Amino acid sequence: MTRDEIIELATKVYGECDWHESALNHLEAFAKLVAEKERERISQKIAQLPFGDTAQSFSVWVKNDT
Repeated sequence: MTRDEIIELATKVYGECDWHESALNHLEAFAKLVAEKERERISQKIAQLPFGDTAQSFSVWVKNDT
């Protein structure tokens, strides 16, 4: 996610704010952790698909996509 996307989403939750650099750094770190967790969840689902090596390879690709 870009910083602008993070600000856009945060604004939807918190309303219009004057985002300070430290707050943006925290939001950015949090967004990265959430994205990482979601990639891991999706990767595990893909790995369970009945397509053998193809599913496993795709799972690894999704998990490592940053």
